Order: sequence, then C-alpha cells, then structure tokens
Amino acid sequence: MKTLKNSIAVFAIGLLLNVGCYAQNSIIGTIENYANNEGLIMSYDLITRDRISFGTIDNEGKFTIPLKEDYLEMMLKKAKEVEEKAPSDGEISLKKVASTFMCDFNNESIEYLDDGTEKVTYTGSNQKNEIIYESGEAIIMGIPDLFITDKNKVSRILYAVSDPEIANWLFYYGDNVIVKGSYLQWFFVEGEASAKGVCVIPTYTGNGDENYMNVTNINLKLKKGWNIIKYNITEIFTDVNDKTYAAKTEISTLTELPKDLKWVGVIYE
Repeated sequence: MKTLKNSIAVFAIGLLLNVGCYAQNSIIGTIENYANNEGLIMSYDLITRDRISFGTIDNEGKFTIPLKEDYLEMMLKKAKEVEEKAPSDGEISLKKVASTFMCDFNNESIEYLDDGTEKVTYTGSNQKNEIIYESGEAIIMGIPDLFITDKNKVSRILYAVSDPEIANWLFYYGDNVIVKGSYLQWFFVEGEASAKGVCVIPTYTGNGDENYMNVTNINLKLKKGWNIIKYNITEIFTDVNDKTYAAKTEISTLTELPKDLKWVGVIYE
C-alpha cells in the first residue's frame, strides 16, 4: 500500500490446496521460517467491512483457510441486512462477471447473439475491443485481501504469486518494479459463466508523448462455486526512466495450482 511507510520482508509459503473434481474445500499451507507463535489470517468483510478471521496459524506456521460452499449465500444475506438498515435510497452494488472482467473504457454497446451469449463492444482512445460473455450478469465475489497477524503484532499482506517481486508490485498498486510471472485470486461465482476477448488500451507513461499498449487477454470458463483465477504477466514495458509496467496480461481459470506457486507475505507498518 503505497500510502504507508513500509518495511518490506518476504516469506515464502509452501501451499497445498484440497481440490476435488468440482469443489475446493480449503487452502492449507505452511509459512517457511515462521517463528512468531500462533497467529490469525484476517481480512475485512466485503459487505460490512468488519474485521474477520479467515483462518489460523499454529506455532510451526501451518495455516488453513476454509473455502465455504455457502460463502455467496452468507454474503448476500449480509447485504440484505445492511440494505434494510440503510436509508431508503441505499443499495449495495454487487459485482458481476461482466463488470469484473471488462475493458476499461467508458463507452460500451451490447449485442445479444443467437447462442445466448452477449458481445460487449468497448470503444475509446481510437480502440475497439470486444468481449463475449456467457451469463455475464452472474454474481461473483472474491476472497478479500488477506493478512497475517501474530502475537508480536507483525502484519503481512498475503499474495499468491510465482515471484516475490510480483507481491511487492501488487502491494504498491503497480507503482513498483514488475517482472514476468503470475498471481492468483479466488472467486466464488453463483453459476456457470464465461468471458473471452482482448482489451488493448493505449497507456501514457507521463514522459511526454511516450506510451505503450496495455493488452489484457481474457479467457475464463467459470463454474458454480469456487474458481482459481490466474493473472499471467507475459510482457513488460520499460519507459525512458527505467520504470516498468505490465504490458500484457493473460487472465484464465485453473483446474490445478501451478508448480511455481508461492504465497508471499509483505510486512507493512
């Protein structure tokens, strides 16, 4: 988080994921070189913003994060309760597949195709991008940002990455050195859905007229329940001041975890 004054340390976490053919039950891992006594994996409720526990860490650094099959049901119930207590015009906006995986343009048009899918065309900056959605209005909710707290009151934000540099880049909201590699996120979807297309966005670096094409290739086949989403950074752009940018990212669903996966904790103060 770039607004904080940080002391950065990285801890690789060996990870196992209990994955059945159609369901994930929990994330189980061990924090390497962990010596901070028992701790908690914490986050903030997506609806109420209350601080909640997502799992525990034992003295050896082993942790478990349950992935509940009624996660979306619980979140929708909380959303309804919050809305009932809110002013009459208060309403909670829920994320949908199409609004989560989209091109970053203001202008869009929708064409309903014969096969039941929707083609959304995004225009702007002399670009025209198209994404095909199946059940694009399906509700989707991800696991919020996770952080470790221990008895020594040391906190670390957790990221599932292939390289610790990517964790630092995410921590600083892209305002840090980036390298090729990937990171993962977990999303719960209310039903089967898909999104497929390419977004090409001209992006200026702030150095005169210097710009690059920010390309995002989306290829998602989502199932009802928990899904693992991989963001794979395949191309890097370096500007005239040697600052790096993720120039091409491929977003896809995984059926199993990559062999190079690490969970990395970034210490913040």
